[in-house]
Amino acid sequence: MSTLKEFKRETDNLTGIQKLVVVARDGTVLLHSGDQSNHLGNYVAYVAVTAEQLKPYLGLTGPYHLIMEQTSGNRILTLLSEKIIVGVDLDTHVSPATILEQLTPLIDQIAI
Repeated sequence: MSTLKEFKRETDNLTGIQKLVVVARDGTVLLHSGDQSNHLGNYVAYVAVTAEQLKPYLGLTGPYHLIMEQTSGNRILTLLSEKIIVGVDLDTHVSPATILEQLTPLIDQIAI
């Protein structure tokens, strides 16, 4: 298991992440790095909860992650685990699939 501090240290080594937020399932922001003026934590929590509420109506088994593209070309990758929701604001040149592959094992190890 790892702490949020250790998770943050690991994600600092990943190229292309502009902002990172970790939100508890109740919407509490547990960790935020980067510019906080755009309310990334609020957005990530809202999108994740809304997507989960729509699951039964759409016959979905997930979502496990969501990718939204901004008008700037940057993308917001949202990962949903059992205990937390992680959101990352990515540079335009970064593949969300690559970051997803790198973050998933780290998220599974976080102890809250």
